[in-house]
Amino acid sequence: MNTASPLSARPSMLKKPSAHPPPGERSASAAPSPSPPRRGPSSDHWALPPDSPLRAASGPIRPKSAPRPPVSKVVREHFCYRCGTPWLDQFANCTSCGASDRGVDEARPLHSVEGDTKLFPGPWQMVPWPRQGAVVLAGGPGSGKSSLSALIRPTLWLTKEQQPKPVGEMFRRLLPPECVPVVTVVNSAEDVRNALSKISYGPVVVDSLTALGLKEGLAAGLAVVEWARRRNDRALAICQVITSGDMAGYNQIPHLFDAVIFTSADPQGVRRMQVTKSRWSALGASYWSFDGDGRIDTPDFDASYSVEGKPGNYYLHPFPVRGAKWAGMLGVAAESGDLRPGYASAAVAADYMPNGFLFPTDIYERQHFAERHGLAWLSPSDIEDRDGD
Repeated sequence: MNTASPLSARPSMLKKPSAHPPPGERSASAAPSPSPPRRGPSSDHWALPPDSPLRAASGPIRPKSAPRPPVSKVVREHFCYRCGTPWLDQFANCTSCGASDRGVDEARPLHSVEGDTKLFPGPWQMVPWPRQGAVVLAGGPGSGKSSLSALIRPTLWLTKEQQPKPVGEMFRRLLPPECVPVVTVVNSAEDVRNALSKISYGPVVVDSLTALGLKEGLAAGLAVVEWARRRNDRALAICQVITSGDMAGYNQIPHLFDAVIFTSADPQGVRRMQVTKSRWSALGASYWSFDGDGRIDTPDFDASYSVEGKPGNYYLHPFPVRGAKWAGMLGVAAESGDLRPGYASAAVAADYMPNGFLFPTDIYERQHFAERHGLAWLSPSDIEDRDGD
């Protein structure tokens, strides 16, 4: 009797041998199959094992893609639409004019703000300094940069060149003791930014950008300008000059500030503060000096002078010292015996002119410069009147 199962007699229903050996076993005749490509854990391409035969056929593996630069956050600024003053978020109304209309990155400042401009003492009288204004003051060693900066009476003095003690001595020499500011020593632009973030009103002074170095000085200058505009206040930065008399540091520094001022000696050796750039006023210069106690004073001009130089760079040339270009009228007055101390002029003798003199085209600016320093202006009519007497 046949006891075999019907299924054993049907070859099609028999289980075929597996093409893959059980785990842990490998056929001796079977060639090793290449490993499938695997996904790299930290790359965006298919990474192949070093022993894979597909590696040579696939060519070099693409390098990792460069990381995307971080997207800078757009900072929107708010202004009073009526007067253009920066709008501080903690206030519901404009701190300058009281308006409630706020603009985002725009304004139409049809109205001026009363008391927005201030004149500081000494040679600063020729600079009408408004709020949001940033000034850079440059000069050589011993030219009086720090003393002139002290006249604006800052609330914060950031210094790299001095220690707090000599800064306090300078302020007590120039101003009453209550005018001594907080003195903070800084060594980098980051120190400047941190110090400015802790104060809400100014003026502030940084002494100096040059001492911080090229890159740090430029960054510190930008931080000072941004603080003045954001806080609606005044700021001043001090710079050194190089041998040629130009400002030390990157050329971008003068373009950051609203006004650029130099302090140096004129051709006669008298101290002079010169405005070479101003968004608020005309260019010009003003004389100053130290008195016996080391305070800022105005020098006495006890001779007669011709106004020489170019617009924005005028200076007083004493008569009859050689080198003057516009001393012709002073010479005529001296020959007639009518010249007295305390006069100024700018003209050359010219017989073909109706009044006998040729004047520079900027005669009124020269006259204003002389009168600002206490000198009387000499005109052709003054000489004619004296001749008639």
